[in-house]
Amino acid sequence: MMKRTGGYILAGLLLTAAAAFGPMAVSAAEAGNPYDQVASEEEMSAHQEVGMEGMYPIYGGDVADGVYGIEVESSSPMFRVEKAELTVREGEMRAVLTLSGTGYRMLYMGTGAEAAKAEPADFIPYTEDEEGKFSYEVPVEALDLPIDCAAFSRNKEKWYDRQILFQAQSLPREVVRTELPDYEALRQAAKERRIAALKAEKEEGQAQEPEDQTAAVSPEPALIEMEDGEYAIAVELTGGSGRSTVNSPAGLIVLDGHAFARLQWSSSSYDYMIVGGKQYFPVNEEGYSTFEIPITAFNEPVPVIADTTAMSTPHEVEYTLIFHGDEIMSADETPQAAAKKVVYMAVGIAAVCGAVSWIKKRRKRTRR
Repeated sequence: MMKRTGGYILAGLLLTAAAAFGPMAVSAAEAGNPYDQVASEEEMSAHQEVGMEGMYPIYGGDVADGVYGIEVESSSPMFRVEKAELTVREGEMRAVLTLSGTGYRMLYMGTGAEAAKAEPADFIPYTEDEEGKFSYEVPVEALDLPIDCAAFSRNKEKWYDRQILFQAQSLPREVVRTELPDYEALRQAAKERRIAALKAEKEEGQAQEPEDQTAAVSPEPALIEMEDGEYAIAVELTGGSGRSTVNSPAGLIVLDGHAFARLQWSSSSYDYMIVGGKQYFPVNEEGYSTFEIPITAFNEPVPVIADTTAMSTPHEVEYTLIFHGDEIMSADETPQAAAKKVVYMAVGIAAVCGAVSWIKKRRKRTRR
């Protein structure tokens, strides 16, 4: 059973007075909106941009009628949409948002400043399910479009500015009646722009710092008693949301008796890593993000930071890597190398079989 908890006594009294006195009734703004406090920028957590450059709005007329699960991007980690259900009917779209927390008494589709001047009747109350989750039914102007959504904090008694974006790419492709952009290309372009800006900022900062001070932050790679060359090493990743992984074994580069890793992520959205206070950029321009970083220790946790640009909301994520020094192998012994050998053998066998078959057919023709 869903129980409605959005009735507010003062708002109800205002609406009752309006019905009773007709034209003589005053608006909520004139009577003094009890929810007129707006959080300052200092009071709000860091605002992240939603969407990507190159996106364009997808309106309800371009989506088939129906009810769909949809992913929603939020500008604030304090306003995380855990689940969303989109309903499309005759070109109009509405969605039920279920948040991860229970900190917001109501929503308003607009900015906090607009909410502070609005009629309480325009506020969107929450419903609470049996698990205690808060849900809100909101109108959806368009998909792939940043939408202002103010949230009223239960504890702070203030409106907080948020933005949300309903991701068209998360819908079944057949229900969208218009062409969608190449999201992967947009992500790659956003990543390249960010890397270029970060590199320029870094170079400018280094030019202003003493050379010895810049060098002091470089982490010292661990010593390793192996000949210079390329090997492979088992690596373990923990931290973050648990969704991202790194290839194991990773590449191991031994240079002048020091160990470095060539680390490939399961995503193309990482634009830099920080190891021992130093920033490292990808060594590749396409495909999964790959970095060459120093291995500062074997068989013990190495804290690192990786910055992700997924959906153009760059943020740094803390991870821990463990490089297993007792699981070092030659580059030819890795599963990837073994897989390549199997492919090469299969191709070779197929070629031999094809040649034998061709020779047999030709002999038959010759005999005839």
